[in-house]
Amino acid sequence: MTETLQDNLAALAALADPRPTDVPGVVDRLARIAERAAVLSPRGEEDGIACFTRLYHQITVDVLAGYDAGELFSCPGDFILELDVAFARRYLDALAAHGGGTAPGCWQLLFERRRDEETDPWRFAAAGVNAHVNFDLAFALLDVWERHRVPLGTPRQQYDDYLAINTIFERNMDELCNSFDAPWSDVGGHGSIFDRAGNVLGDILVTGTRDLAWTFAERMWSHRGRPDYRTVPEATLDRLTTGLARALI
Repeated sequence: MTETLQDNLAALAALADPRPTDVPGVVDRLARIAERAAVLSPRGEEDGIACFTRLYHQITVDVLAGYDAGELFSCPGDFILELDVAFARRYLDALAAHGGGTAPGCWQLLFERRRDEETDPWRFAAAGVNAHVNFDLAFALLDVWERHRVPLGTPRQQYDDYLAINTIFERNMDELCNSFDAPWSDVGGHGSIFDRAGNVLGDILVTGTRDLAWTFAERMWSHRGRPDYRTVPEATLDRLTTGLARALI
């Protein structure tokens, strides 16, 4: 029996609760969300939520592997793990809010268009990255900073670990572009100059947007004595990222 949209939304919202408290829990939750989203017709594995969540799951698996190997992160206090959990919770918050139409605009757009048969998988994935990095990431940083009166490491140590995530994106960029049928991956064949150039551009975009998220978080943090130090910038940033999402999907 084919699952209805409403049943699928209810199942996804149920998978968002309770929020995970560690990165292995995030990995497990993302895998289950991607699998359940892919059940919905007509897109199946190319469903918008399934596409983004599959990408997100792969990056999170590699973050955890990098941490366990001790090769990328050195900030004391498990800063990068706390950030990973806070970051994931914002995505799960958006999924849970979607059924009531209260998700942030940048997420709501992706969720509402997830079954659009004219949208390429790479566009769905990019729209999810746009919402999660350009909108959520700065506030996930604030969530971690607010939680610790005594910071987890120095700002420099935190920033170095934050930048190390770019290495994971770089390692995965070629595979991700191929998996989601990015148009430049097909021009001239795998490994062509167009393929390599597209991967480099993807790396630059990810690095640049993540750097902007850090800068935006620092600027908000400097005004943390004000009661609206998060709410006003959040509304503004949501409008901007929703505009970018419309250009993608």
